[in-house]
Amino acid sequence: MSRLSAFATVLSLWAASMPMPNTVLAQNFAPGNVVVVRVGAGGTDALTNTGSPVFLDEYTPAGTFVSQTIIPTTAAGANKILVLSGVATTEGFITRSPNGLYLALTGYDRALGTTGSLPGTTSAAVNRSVAIIDASKNIDLTTGLTDFASGGSPRSVVTADGTRIWGAGGTNAIRFFTKGSTTSTQLMTTPTNYRVISIADDNLFCSAATSTFRLVQIGTGLPEVAGQTVVNLPGYATASGSPYQYVFVDLNAAEPGPDVLYVADDTQGILKWSKVSGNWVANGVVGTAAESYRGLAGYKNPSDNSVVLFAARRGGNGASGGGELVTLTDNTGYNANIGTPTVTLMATAATNQAFRGVAMTPESAIVPVDLLSFSASKTGRTHTIQWTTAQEFGASKFVVERSTDGRVFAAIQTVSAKGSALYNEYSIVDNNPLPGNNIYRLRMVDKDGSQRFSKLVRLQSGALRGFGVFPNPVVGNGGSLQVQHKEAGKGTTIAIYAADGRLMLQYPVPVNSTQTSLPLERLKPGSYRLLYADPAGERQSTQLNVQ
Repeated sequence: MSRLSAFATVLSLWAASMPMPNTVLAQNFAPGNVVVVRVGAGGTDALTNTGSPVFLDEYTPAGTFVSQTIIPTTAAGANKILVLSGVATTEGFITRSPNGLYLALTGYDRALGTTGSLPGTTSAAVNRSVAIIDASKNIDLTTGLTDFASGGSPRSVVTADGTRIWGAGGTNAIRFFTKGSTTSTQLMTTPTNYRVISIADDNLFCSAATSTFRLVQIGTGLPEVAGQTVVNLPGYATASGSPYQYVFVDLNAAEPGPDVLYVADDTQGILKWSKVSGNWVANGVVGTAAESYRGLAGYKNPSDNSVVLFAARRGGNGASGGGELVTLTDNTGYNANIGTPTVTLMATAATNQAFRGVAMTPESAIVPVDLLSFSASKTGRTHTIQWTTAQEFGASKFVVERSTDGRVFAAIQTVSAKGSALYNEYSIVDNNPLPGNNIYRLRMVDKDGSQRFSKLVRLQSGALRGFGVFPNPVVGNGGSLQVQHKEAGKGTTIAIYAADGRLMLQYPVPVNSTQTSLPLERLKPGSYRLLYADPAGERQSTQLNVQ
């Protein structure tokens, strides 16, 4: 063992005994890094089924060790203990929340050195504890369940937002609970034996190897009550296989939702599947059964649509442990055989240590996306909507919405955010614009669910649909108003009157125009009357509300 490794082992053993909520060798997780769950401190302490300490080891994608986070083995206030069986390869699977802010891990609330095999304990006697970890490595261990995975292994948990949590274990089926709870809700009656739970596309999924269940969706959305249905992914093999962690990505815009799936299977390797017309189709395998792949995490590279994967394999089930952290890149794309990509070794577990689950690092509280531009243009009968952004650290997706009046909008297309690049370009085509006014806006949705809107842009398609103003209400201080009208003749005007009849503003309308833009800097908040008038006697008016 090197001097550095020896020092790290001594430090980890010391820190694990201290009654601190968290001890780390670096301040925060770095975005884009990978975390592997390590069971066992190494040195002369062999792994055991009575309980071994747990660590989160952080690596860069290139395999450089960054930091070690120690999961507490001593209770502190409301925070409980979390240890794992050192020889149970079905435990220790870590997940990341869909908003990217939290990691979640489950284990046992029992002190090290206590006798008796942990998986055989009841959850009433040995509570199943849950750790929620943020990007600053704050660890919340206030959750200890009395009815989760009783008499079996607590295998995985996932949180949607740091508060709502779902758990999967070897018994008691899928459970829902909230942070700080002592009891949970069982979502279904059969099957009861599950492995790795996760959230993708706002739905709940879990792996299993029970009867004909392998990779399933639980109900619809994120269910919190009993009576849920369990359905295998359509087309996914159900008669054989042993799936653990998995990764969904979206590579094909024509297929709704995530359409490529990678699965770590300890009897086959890393499997690739693609969803074709709603049915999952096998796209090959990397690795062998002897390598025992179980942990898996990854992401889509927005620059070329390749998928970067990180996997834990060869996880030991004996006292001396074992395990490798590896990485590979699949650049074959949607519904194409994965082939034989290069698998690169990143790290190897030391003696008396074992690698288990893998996750991408959580992100800090995120900054909303910067919208640099938003525009629309017309080509023939189609409309092209374009926008550019910067600093997409917090962006989840963009929704292009369309309206005819600037008040009621409907979504016409959703585009996933590309990521954290400094400059991003987007473009969609509206192939079926509405007759007359087509008013577009961009709804920007962040990973935490918050959203903002762009300015409005307007295009006209086909015949005009009469007289109208938008937006209405309108911002008076610095805002502008668009007035749609028939083709204007010479001498046409638009006037705005106060509620008491006073003329506030009057504008000449350009000859032959069908839309006029009016600056409203001088109008105070209130109700006004807008009047369109031409020399031929045409009159159109509407109430205008200024904010």
